[in-house]
Amino acid sequence: MKVKKLVTIALLIAISFIGANLFFPGTTIAFDSMPAFFAALFISPVAGALVGALGHFFTSFLKGFPMSLPIHLIIMGTMALTMLAFGYTYKIARGSEGAKLAIAAAVGVVVNAPVSLYFVSLMMGKGIFVLLPILSLGAFLNVLVAIILFKAIKRSVKNEG
Repeated sequence: MKVKKLVTIALLIAISFIGANLFFPGTTIAFDSMPAFFAALFISPVAGALVGALGHFFTSFLKGFPMSLPIHLIIMGTMALTMLAFGYTYKIARGSEGAKLAIAAAVGVVVNAPVSLYFVSLMMGKGIFVLLPILSLGAFLNVLVAIILFKAIKRSVKNEG
């Protein structure tokens, strides 16, 4: 791995930690996944998965693992899965840049919210689905900010080259 890529991933993990401190009131939902969505687009889906898993760990750690460490480990896994699905969808989707980003965003939100909650519900019960609206909103906002940054940086890099 090149040093520049490694440093970028480390920086995104650090930004994820900062985002982990920006909570939606009354929840453990935060802006920790925005850098992961960005990494999945800008670097690779695998880099996004790493940033996403660690970002969730930081968020749940800061809140004291409110649903227990095993549940948060499951969520870390689903965050990694989310970033892989999001990043690879963007890579294989056909159409305009906007269409590819929209399709990837939809996949990211679906995997991050209902799919993730399904896996958590296997241990916690169906009541966890009460979080679906706020989790979907949080995922959407994280994806939206990541896409805006990705497009701005991509445009900036293109203008420099």
